[in-house]
Amino acid sequence: MEISNVETLFDKTLQESKLTAKQQSVLKVSLNLFAEKGFDGTSTSEIAKQAGVSEGTVFKQFKTKDGILAALLNPFLDQVVPMAATEFLTEVKDQRFDDLAAFFNYVIKDRMTFAIANQKQLRILVQEIIRNSDMIQSVIDKIMSRILNTFGKNLQTFKDRGVLVDWPTKRIIRYFLGVAGSYIVPAVLIGKASQLDIDKSCHEATEFLVRGLTPIK
Repeated sequence: MEISNVETLFDKTLQESKLTAKQQSVLKVSLNLFAEKGFDGTSTSEIAKQAGVSEGTVFKQFKTKDGILAALLNPFLDQVVPMAATEFLTEVKDQRFDDLAAFFNYVIKDRMTFAIANQKQLRILVQEIIRNSDMIQSVIDKIMSRILNTFGKNLQTFKDRGVLVDWPTKRIIRYFLGVAGSYIVPAVLIGKASQLDIDKSCHEATEFLVRGLTPIK
């Protein structure tokens, strides 16, 4: 189970961008400071000092602290999230699952482990998603567009075997994301994702999903 590192993916995105070295440095520093201290708890002077540039340079490049946040979130939503999803789906595609419980347990455990490994960076994204209702739908749409095909094939296999209710794939995925997110998001927000009991949480989430999505006979 290879867990993608969000910061590494973000660095890769910056390197492939047209941003200058100073702009990249400001964004990298801002990513860590916003994650550690929160957006409101971080000053532009701190960002400038750690990035090795003047505060005037920061304002010239990004205008405001909100401008920095936007410059961070745009590549996250447009490239980092899709890249992380693609890497994960490649992993899932190579797996064989004996039953529905094994499938859900594997996927939930993988994403919980991913959240723990990247909780600081993900906290920025989650906090902004909660503040911005438009961003919630944008994130859902991006995730759905990436996982629908591969995830849908796995789900169709279980539908064909009669062990998964024959509902629209998008509906099932929404239930899955909702249940998994109910464990992951609170832990990430309060900064205690590392204290999450993954095995217990996976068992509970899997049990709920299997019971709810197994056809009534």
